[in-house]
Amino acid sequence: MICLVFDTRGTTLIGLLVTLVLLLVLGVVMSSAINKALTGGGATLSGTVASTEDRMYLTALYQSMAVQAQLGEGRFLVPSGLTRRRDHGDDTTANLFSAMVAQHYVAPDQLFSANEFNPYVWPDEDYDYLIYNPAQDVHWDPGFVADLAVDSNDSFAHLPLHGQRFRKYWRFTAGSTVPLVGNRGPAEGIHDTSSYTYGRDGTWAGHIVFGDGHVEFVTTFTPNGLFWEDHGQRLPDNLFRMESGPDGVDVVLAFTSAMTEDGPVLQYD
Repeated sequence: MICLVFDTRGTTLIGLLVTLVLLLVLGVVMSSAINKALTGGGATLSGTVASTEDRMYLTALYQSMAVQAQLGEGRFLVPSGLTRRRDHGDDTTANLFSAMVAQHYVAPDQLFSANEFNPYVWPDEDYDYLIYNPAQDVHWDPGFVADLAVDSNDSFAHLPLHGQRFRKYWRFTAGSTVPLVGNRGPAEGIHDTSSYTYGRDGTWAGHIVFGDGHVEFVTTFTPNGLFWEDHGQRLPDNLFRMESGPDGVDVVLAFTSAMTEDGPVLQYD
């Protein structure tokens, strides 16, 4: 009788363990299914939870830029304009967004896309707000980084702060047809499924903030109504390609890893 009771208990424990394992596996499967239903399985799809979050973050980012612009004679924040040295080399992606964080125009986690696939990109959870000291000409935390090949605390691309693009468009009055900030795209706007800017389904899509503050979800590198002029000829404008040179007038959204006398060094992934 004792052995019989022992065997029964042993069988019950094994059964419970098997049941728990099955429940765990089922939970993982259901979690994966729910994630796919909510986020499009990793693809940037309109209307998903992740894309809605991106739209909200980008809208808030523009609103913060606009607030600052109204205090700065209509121009959005420019790192080199904050310092006494007025060094144009400061106008990089890292310094731009770090300066915005330092002045509380945006929180670090709002610069991280919910559709981010690059393993080198994550929010800055240790931003040093105490370092901000305009009296000592310190306007941002240099520990905030934006290098897509190594480490980046930012997901979003922006218009380079250089040349005619900067002079004409980096301001509150840029207008409804000028892309300013948005989800990243592949290098030179060339289809590349190996780019981290693509979703798991092998397609690209993203949200773009235009000069009047409205946000559009686009699935092409050359959205309708976006053109640039070359000797009087209107040509489709690729969001991620610098088509008229470093000092040109076409729009391009990318990271600026460095700013040189010859123009921005653009970075993609």
